[in-house]
Amino acid sequence: MITLLANIGRKQKYLALNNITQRIFSVTRLFYGKVNLLHVENKLILNIGITMDEFKPIACEVEEDKNYFWCSCGKSKKQPFCDGSHVGTDFSPVKYTAEKNETKFFCTCKQTQNKPFCDGSHNSLNFKMTYETHFFAKVEPDNKKIEVSVNESILTASLRNNVSHLSACGGTGKCSTCRIEITDGLKNCSPRSELELKLSTKLSFPENIRLACQMTINGPIAYRRLLLDKRDLGNSNQLANTKLESVGTIRNLSIMFCDIRGFTPFSEALAAYDVIFILNRYISIMRDVIIRNGGEINNYIGDAILAIFGLKESRQQTLRAANAAVEMLQAMDDFKEYLSKAYGRDFDIRIGVHYGEAILGSVGFGEDKKFTVIGDTVNIASRIEAINKDAGTRFLISDVAYKRIKESVKVKNFVRLKLRGSSQLITLHEVSSIKKNTLIDHSIVKEKEINGETWLRTLPISELEPGEKKKFEHNGKEILLINQDGVFAIKNSCPHMNLPLEIGQITQKGTILCPYHNSEFCFRTGEVRKWVGLQPNEAAKDCEPLEIIDTKQLDSYIWIQKPSP
Repeated sequence: MITLLANIGRKQKYLALNNITQRIFSVTRLFYGKVNLLHVENKLILNIGITMDEFKPIACEVEEDKNYFWCSCGKSKKQPFCDGSHVGTDFSPVKYTAEKNETKFFCTCKQTQNKPFCDGSHNSLNFKMTYETHFFAKVEPDNKKIEVSVNESILTASLRNNVSHLSACGGTGKCSTCRIEITDGLKNCSPRSELELKLSTKLSFPENIRLACQMTINGPIAYRRLLLDKRDLGNSNQLANTKLESVGTIRNLSIMFCDIRGFTPFSEALAAYDVIFILNRYISIMRDVIIRNGGEINNYIGDAILAIFGLKESRQQTLRAANAAVEMLQAMDDFKEYLSKAYGRDFDIRIGVHYGEAILGSVGFGEDKKFTVIGDTVNIASRIEAINKDAGTRFLISDVAYKRIKESVKVKNFVRLKLRGSSQLITLHEVSSIKKNTLIDHSIVKEKEINGETWLRTLPISELEPGEKKKFEHNGKEILLINQDGVFAIKNSCPHMNLPLEIGQITQKGTILCPYHNSEFCFRTGEVRKWVGLQPNEAAKDCEPLEIIDTKQLDSYIWIQKPSP
């Protein structure tokens, strides 16, 4: 008989059973016998009857130079070898290459110190263990003590406990607004994830400054939220009535900056109405070229134009941006003849193009709110445009952009220099023309009939990286796309109170955590795993499944089955 003790709250006892059972699987192959669950005060006592015969080593004839993969999780039905049951857990099989033909005794109790072979550990098993299923964290300046479940991020725990914790990117590890200072218990914090390590290195964070969305704990800690203002502190108790969502969407886009050269002396010699007339005429010409090549004008900055390629159609976006630039220069040459005849003077343009990750979102409040694109990609495109002045060129593209289209363009020259504000040398290319028959007419198809069903095109497959989730909107309905061991789509709404899930934590178990009311859902099947802290059988009358939407991957895009009206 085995007894396990876990300090636990009453509502988490069934969740704890699942966690503990998974850990027991690491030392047992299968459970046989009676399982009893007893809850006493704040402890969970689990009694499991098993027989030691189940842990006898398995003799196998191994062949010289052949590889064998020993099961380490204890779940395989092909003991002692792996059958893939560890997928989705922290376990991985142990590889063994036989040196000769012989009989080997493989461990089945999973406690051996000589993996993968038996060392006699099964003769003296002692399974009396204590497992914590949640820990406590002290939050400042809120002066609150909150409960954090095992494998739950600090951000999710904060939001679930009505702590007004900022997260501009929606908890994806792409911003630092959720950063916290660990004031106690640093040793109980999980190691930095790859995403957190990248951002913390860029911002030179010390080891005690962490991203709450990327961090879990295995013991008590204390932390301080760092991004605070008076409005944040004053509204901290109103979080329960606020819909939490990311402030933008990350996309890989081609950004174009186009600015006028010599416009100031040109305009100073003319009447104000003439200047406005010419500027509108110029913008109209350039706008037609940009739109004809699948781009969108995002903003006019004085007499400069900021255009985006890749929003509606991702394929060949950089080539279309380059083609637009070449055609804009040709159109400008024609316009210069008109200006010279009408006003006896003219001006010219400079264009810069760059490709990379940018954030699409709304900036401002109330009537001032507007859709825009921001990020390093936009800043670099602007600096490339400005370099034309010193380089004596009219159109330059970054090396990143050039590599995407180098087989389809002709280059006149290149320059290597340092961008303003950067210490690294970069290469810029002066594109002179686009090769014939390289541009493909990608008609923008938003809907498609497949086997009598209507499917909607969403994001390019390449823009939803493994482990990521992104929001897609259609006719006012929000869909959440998730890439984890496949691409899945769900309605961006928790069934409990119809609050958005986009800031919810994605777990390795294939579930999404609601950041509001301690609920958990499988995003593959919609199954309820936890409902406001209770197991589904405890809240059978109330819990509702997550709405799942079918997905397909076609023509380099993610397609979803059209939701019902």
